[in-house]
Amino acid sequence: MAVEQGTPTSQPAGSRATRGGVSPKPHAPAIHGVETLSKPVSGGGPGPNPGAFPGFAYYGGPVISCPWVYTSFWGPLWLQDAAHLESAAQLCQYHRDLLQNDFMNVLSQYGVGWGAGSGVFIQPSFVRNVPTTLTDSGIQGIIQSCIDAGVLPEPGNPSNITLIVYLDETIGINDPNLGLVLCEPTNDTAFGYHNFFMTSAGNPFYYAMIPALNDACLTESCPGDDAGCSLHLGERQQQRQTQVASHEFAEMTTDPQLNAWLDPYNGENGDICNGETDTITVGDNTWTVQTTYSKYDDINSNGLAFCSSQEPAPTPRLSFGPLTVTRARHMESYARVLPLPALRFDLQTNAVTLDHHQLREYVEKLFYPLHPHDIIGDFPALLSKIADAMIKGK
Repeated sequence: MAVEQGTPTSQPAGSRATRGGVSPKPHAPAIHGVETLSKPVSGGGPGPNPGAFPGFAYYGGPVISCPWVYTSFWGPLWLQDAAHLESAAQLCQYHRDLLQNDFMNVLSQYGVGWGAGSGVFIQPSFVRNVPTTLTDSGIQGIIQSCIDAGVLPEPGNPSNITLIVYLDETIGINDPNLGLVLCEPTNDTAFGYHNFFMTSAGNPFYYAMIPALNDACLTESCPGDDAGCSLHLGERQQQRQTQVASHEFAEMTTDPQLNAWLDPYNGENGDICNGETDTITVGDNTWTVQTTYSKYDDINSNGLAFCSSQEPAPTPRLSFGPLTVTRARHMESYARVLPLPALRFDLQTNAVTLDHHQLREYVEKLFYPLHPHDIIGDFPALLSKIADAMIKGK
């Protein structure tokens, strides 16, 4: 399979154009800013079978060994009509299914999980009163506000939290300092990106931004060149969203701080296969994803095959990758309690609310086939006492 490789750009020694985004151009990395890189730990030099991308190497940064996935839906439309609410529910199900799928078998070679079934989908949230045009620093400020309000958890260090933010059609991103323009009226540069910041408590928080990716967004990003675009007008909006989300998920888990698995010129594992689509099926659900670069396949095929969306078994961990050890866990035990009910957060008032109908359904699921009042007479009062005890125990 032919791959158009990126052309090295002129930049200071020891630095590279910062990747971390989905380019409108197939097989190309999106760029924002410049960062300093040390030499790769190993795996980047020539060998007996260097493959098509010998420069793709491990640079020593952290990876997400067990993804704890949160989704967040920003903008008024997500809660405005039934179609958007249903779309949000489907995107949450997509992330649950992606963790269960053989897509995870491709990422295990980089130290992410142990194959299909790695990680958990924990909770969605809806954020209101978000500015219609965002910068990356503004995005980080909103995430910090969500942490402060208890809508999102404070990560540990190392962190396994992966936040996927979906913007509705009223919100775009325009950050001149980073060269990021997403779903704005003119000069779009990317279909999505991932980044990180240090929270006020000093811990790394990893997030990815997925814009609405409606027809207007594609028309602006690839004017008159649908065939040469990494997304297409013939795809449904949700297919574009899941394709970009899989690209960003593969990158943010293997390169969350933009200094782990990458090629200085050709980008991250999602960039090398950018625009190559496939489908995955979990139960009755079929989803569009993007294939991702497999260093293991590249080496073992001597460069003949290197983009994959799923493997029948976990790909063996590359010997020159991170030293962290990830043991398989019985994630089924979380099925009864996860995902948690969605939270709603208003940025202007700092009010956090729950949908009472959804909360009632969640509690009934936990205790099915019994009713909570069959076990404890005043169940809400018990929950209040437990919550109070947990707060005091912090």
